[in-house]
Amino acid sequence: MEFNFIEIITLVAVIYLLSTIFRLEQRVKTLDYKVEQLSAQTDITEEGLYEELHQELKVLIHQGKDVQAVKRVRETKGLSLLEAKQYIDTLKLKEE
Repeated sequence: MEFNFIEIITLVAVIYLLSTIFRLEQRVKTLDYKVEQLSAQTDITEEGLYEELHQELKVLIHQGKDVQAVKRVRETKGLSLLEAKQYIDTLKLKEE
């Protein structure tokens, strides 16, 4: 059974990607643990974390700066453009 060059390169790329994914999963688990520890020490809830963000977004929406509000949500929550737009639209509906 002979392997050609493309198959070898593909195999190496797949192995590299799998190892990268594994490392990222480990890093996320570590960060989750740290966040849990910090949250337990400070009694911060998820709602409390985002209360300040909601106030900032309400101000931006009231000023008609929807694009900046979407950008802020994306930066803070890591949402896609579509998800952030839907988030802002939902906040706008709640404001009315």
